[in-house]
Amino acid sequence: MKIIDLTCPLDFKYTPLHPIVKDVEAIRKYTLRKDGYNITRIKIFTHSGTHIDVPFHMIENGKKLDEIPLENFFGNAIVLNIPKDELGEITAKDLEEALEKSKLEIYPGEMVLINTNWGKYYIEEPKDSLYLAEKHPGLLIDAAEWLVNKKIKLVGIDVFSIRHPKLAPKITGIKPERVHTILLSNDILIVEQLVNLDKIANKKVKACFIPLPLKNMDGSPVRALAFLE
Repeated sequence: MKIIDLTCPLDFKYTPLHPIVKDVEAIRKYTLRKDGYNITRIKIFTHSGTHIDVPFHMIENGKKLDEIPLENFFGNAIVLNIPKDELGEITAKDLEEALEKSKLEIYPGEMVLINTNWGKYYIEEPKDSLYLAEKHPGLLIDAAEWLVNKKIKLVGIDVFSIRHPKLAPKITGIKPERVHTILLSNDILIVEQLVNLDKIANKKVKACFIPLPLKNMDGSPVRALAFLE
């Protein structure tokens, strides 16, 4: 078995993070020289780096992280290859065509991962956080509805936010914004800022997105892994 790490390495100084969750830090509170051991205090948002959104992120009475069954974080994942340039719109047609090209099928209860080729901009070709937040490709409303109709349990993508920037609340005035809400209100979990999806594009793999065991939370950083036989 080969394991592909889909998690963006989190370097507290250099990893590009969405501007609203950029205020992270790691402080070596105790040191081997002074205290006889190293212990580091970290400050991080629930949506920093590769992370998962659960319904409470956008829905007042939505399920919180600890209310999601562990089975929802693991399963079969179909990786759709939809390369996009800046501000590329991902539509239902794009998803349908990518699925046809993959020659795969999506069954209820499976997961869908979307490779836009933007995962390279966190490590191999790092770009500015503001650029990544405002110029990334993303889903339009009909794409979210397409995923709902497939009855999947999780969708992941290699950009900061799954929705297209033109649907951001600061532009539309709609709060909370609709792509997240459509997905989360149908119990579809969302994973963002993935990497290495190009290595498993057009494949069906086993994958897991394991969050921290946090109570009453709207999301969590995750370790995202894909398993190839």
